[in-house]
Amino acid sequence: MFIVKIMEFINSKRMDLFQSLFFNLYEKYNGDADYFVEEWFKRYTYTTLKTYFKEDLFRNDLDEFFNKNKNVIKAYVKAYWSFCNDPNARPHHIKVAMDFFGIKELSEKELKEKFREMVKLYHPDIHPNKKEATLKMMEINHHYQILKAFLEKYGGE
Repeated sequence: MFIVKIMEFINSKRMDLFQSLFFNLYEKYNGDADYFVEEWFKRYTYTTLKTYFKEDLFRNDLDEFFNKNKNVIKAYVKAYWSFCNDPNARPHHIKVAMDFFGIKELSEKELKEKFREMVKLYHPDIHPNKKEATLKMMEINHHYQILKAFLEKYGGE
């Protein structure tokens, strides 16, 4: 049970990272969710566990954990990546992200300026509450990735 809790923790942290980098990861893995989940989640978990434990202590649990959770992870990844295929089909997400940054007209220059301003306020190395700052940075990165994907696919001012 202890190993399973560690796997849950590792995958939770990996999912946080995925959320902040989903567009770049979509491009890197060519939108192949099956390969991505196997490589980016399962292989990383295996490598991390192997650093601290003998393989025979976790191998069966790892396989069982991913057999149980693979479809949920894959569905989550596909939901994020569906935006990458056609961000224009989801204008609500664009509006929400623009409102988050306080942008009226979307341009790469203004997006970068607003992103940097927010990072300066909420970076965990600067902000007094590290946990709050980390969560805010995930939200900032999420909205930034949405707008960045839209600009890269459809251009902007």
